[in-house]
Amino acid sequence: MEASPPITIRTLAAGEREAVERFFLEELDDIALYWRFFRTMTPLTMHNYVAQMRFDNGCVVFGAYYGERLVGVAELSAIPGSEMCAENRPGSLSCAELGIAVSNQLRHKGVGRALLDYLLRQAWTRGLKRIQLSSLRDNRPMLGLAASLGFKPLREESGEIIMQALRPADWREDRVPAGSVDGLADARGKDAAPRQVACAMQMVKGRCTP
Repeated sequence: MEASPPITIRTLAAGEREAVERFFLEELDDIALYWRFFRTMTPLTMHNYVAQMRFDNGCVVFGAYYGERLVGVAELSAIPGSEMCAENRPGSLSCAELGIAVSNQLRHKGVGRALLDYLLRQAWTRGLKRIQLSSLRDNRPMLGLAASLGFKPLREESGEIIMQALRPADWREDRVPAGSVDGLADARGKDAAPRQVACAMQMVKGRCTP
């Protein structure tokens, strides 16, 4: 059997909005969209969401590719002034929130773990101290993945569980993965070599192990 291509992770630029919109509409079913956005999404509301996505100025968007196909998108956005991020100071943002989605066809194959792990490494290396996420209570796969990567529950609000991860006290910048890209503090689309995750993934049985 011919070997499958590796999963490649890189930052996405504003000029790739069309690819991001196509990913959300073609790679996710209605349930996955609801888990990601906490509401029903139509083609119009999705178009409007992608149109307002920020790809710089306090936001960075990562994409996971299976060959040429975009199969995962993760967004990391700064939260200036948030009460839960009291360590933020003008000119020194240190807290952010994330959103992540993976193609329905490649769920439970390690793509989400590889993408989220890469995002965390980038964030810690660029000086972020705290990352938050919100997940619906019934989205057990997301909650389990987040917990396995160090997220702890903060509180629950109306069926949403808010979790956070703190930068490890012993984190070193040399732990950033090869092919890293500029992170949240300076995510203006500079060219960087994409990271290839070691993953000879078959569509049915393989698992991705970064």
